Amino acid sequence: MTKIKGEVSAFEVKKKKRLPGRTGLIAAALIILVIAYFAVSGIKIVKLNKEREEAEAQKQELLNTKEDLLAQYENINSAEYIERLARRDLKLVKSNELLFILPENIQKENEDDNAGKAED
Repeated sequence: MTKIKGEVSAFEVKKKKRLPGRTGLIAAALIILVIAYFAVSGIKIVKLNKEREEAEAQKQELLNTKEDLLAQYENINSAEYIERLARRDLKLVKSNELLFILPENIQKENEDDNAGKAED
């Protein structure tokens, strides 16, 4: 059988129509695995970035709380602070003062009236 230039044999036609062999399937599987690996890694990176941002926000909140507590600690031994706590929490007064204790509903009404006057 002599082959003429440009002529395709029946064997070559069948070879082109066949499905990919083992190497093609293995290559496709490897490509799919690599894509899946990078997708999972990307998802993990996004989650870790979100956790880092949440941790930074929590850190900032804790630093603010720390500053407030340090300021309160500095004032804790001052006479003004102790007097303010005694007046507010223990309802103590000086010898020449009178303490008026109003029911809560009257206090709220007075505060509402004062707020209304401030708006005018």
